[in-house]
Amino acid sequence: MAAAPLLLLLLLLRADPLHCTTRGWRSWEHCTDLRPLDILSEVVPPSGSGPSSGFRMVQAQGARGFQLSAVSSPRLLSFPASRIFLHCSRFPEEFSIIVTLKVLDLPPKKNEYIFTVVEEASDTLLLGLRYSPTKLHFLFLSQELSGSWQTRVTFQDVPLTDNRWHTLVLAVSEGSFSLTVDCSVPTDVIVDTPFPMSLTMKGSRFFIGSRRRKKGAFTGLLRQLVLLPGSDATSRICPSRNSHLAVLSIPSVLQDLGGRPEDDGLRYPYEADMKVSLGPRPQCSRMEDARFWFDASRRGLYLCVGSEWVSMIEAKVKLDYVEEYQSLSTPSETMGIEVFTIPHVGLLAAAANRQASSTIYKWVDGKFVSYQNLPTHQAQAWKYFTIGKKVFLAVANLEPKEKGRQELSVIYKWSPRKLKFVPYQRIVTHSARDWEAFEIAGESFLAVANHREGDNHNIDSVIYKWNPRLGLFEANQTLATSGAYDWEFFTVGPYSFLAVANTFNGTSTKVFSHTYVWLLGSFRLFQSFLCFGLGVFLCGRRLLPGGSKLLRWGILLSEQYYIQVARL
Repeated sequence: MAAAPLLLLLLLLRADPLHCTTRGWRSWEHCTDLRPLDILSEVVPPSGSGPSSGFRMVQAQGARGFQLSAVSSPRLLSFPASRIFLHCSRFPEEFSIIVTLKVLDLPPKKNEYIFTVVEEASDTLLLGLRYSPTKLHFLFLSQELSGSWQTRVTFQDVPLTDNRWHTLVLAVSEGSFSLTVDCSVPTDVIVDTPFPMSLTMKGSRFFIGSRRRKKGAFTGLLRQLVLLPGSDATSRICPSRNSHLAVLSIPSVLQDLGGRPEDDGLRYPYEADMKVSLGPRPQCSRMEDARFWFDASRRGLYLCVGSEWVSMIEAKVKLDYVEEYQSLSTPSETMGIEVFTIPHVGLLAAAANRQASSTIYKWVDGKFVSYQNLPTHQAQAWKYFTIGKKVFLAVANLEPKEKGRQELSVIYKWSPRKLKFVPYQRIVTHSARDWEAFEIAGESFLAVANHREGDNHNIDSVIYKWNPRLGLFEANQTLATSGAYDWEFFTVGPYSFLAVANTFNGTSTKVFSHTYVWLLGSFRLFQSFLCFGLGVFLCGRRLLPGGSKLLRWGILLSEQYYIQVARL
């Protein structure tokens, strides 16, 4: 009669395996719920708890983690095991440990702990996970009738110390230990000593990032540390769109990528994972995103964004000297150069050469190259200007084409079809030194500086006006000049001015240079300056440094204006 109740008991135990162990007949019950237990959240200081003794949150490669090594005492990163083992004091026999971490480079023989469970009274290590430069070690205490010893399960060739995020899943079941790194193919290790069925947690404490002491403390970043009782977590997080950051459960503060400050500031000190590279220009890609590079030669700090280095801080360039950049070979002496840009064509420079031709250069691949040669006759200066969409270039020729004939200066027009300058209008000039182009009230003008006619320096210089109906420049006004060398147009408030630099009157270089003001459709003499062979070359609103003579300028305005003049 006693056999029947025993058989019934065996059948009941088979029908309900939650009440027995997989080995032996001792009763088994859940010491914790079969759900992910976020161990890392247990040591995160609660919001509004005040200073966290160095508990820091760091963002690296687009993800946040905790820098545990900044905490002053290992005990601040610990909690009693009874906090998660609610129903009994035994560690589950089958479980998974999920870790997301970013490990710094380590010396060859150094080990660091990710977490441990330590019996407080005896300081015995009951359970732990640590790593070395190429290995991951899972440690646990085995208890037998003859005593107890520590078992180490080692996974070889685990590449963690590359300063990048990795997610590990360690699945334990009886004597089988399986490690999955970044959702790749798992590595299985079979050992003679299985994980114990009844590893007691009574009187023990979890330590995160240490083995209860500072030696061997975790120096990297920790983002996820989860215990999942009863099953392998690999199928729950893999495959993942970002296997390096696969998530089962992380602290809520790490999920808030916006990092919004609370009313009383951030809950934890927060900083970026600032890596600054020195030396030659390093590679910039998505993997180096948010990395800094300091260029010592330029004294500039640059940030890697996407695939480009973006300037953050750059020292101001102090131009205390000029270095030679390019030498241009010209057929003769160059008297002047005009640099200009034509839309959809590029940057060009026209050199005024003394002999029979002048050259136009175009900027190509970081240098000027010869683009077009134009016939000139002791060219003194070029002037680039536009009228509407038309592009012009005027040359001031000092001498005629043939001796005894009249000098002619030429206005060239840009041909969009030929992509060249072509002759447009020839104008009679007298040893022309300069052209000045300007616009007043929507009308376009050209002023030529006639230097002399034969031996006579006291001649008229001419202001030409654009006739839109004929498409030509026509003489509009003549002004008496003495060895005119330069014209300069400028405005002061609503007033338009034209200044001429006179240099020689036939007997002396002590001559007056004049400034004219535009009134009622023509230029009227406004002011004269007694100079000694001076040429006006710059007008402006501020006093410029240098040894040139400066003349103060004021016309019914509160601001002061100046003309800068320099001896020729």
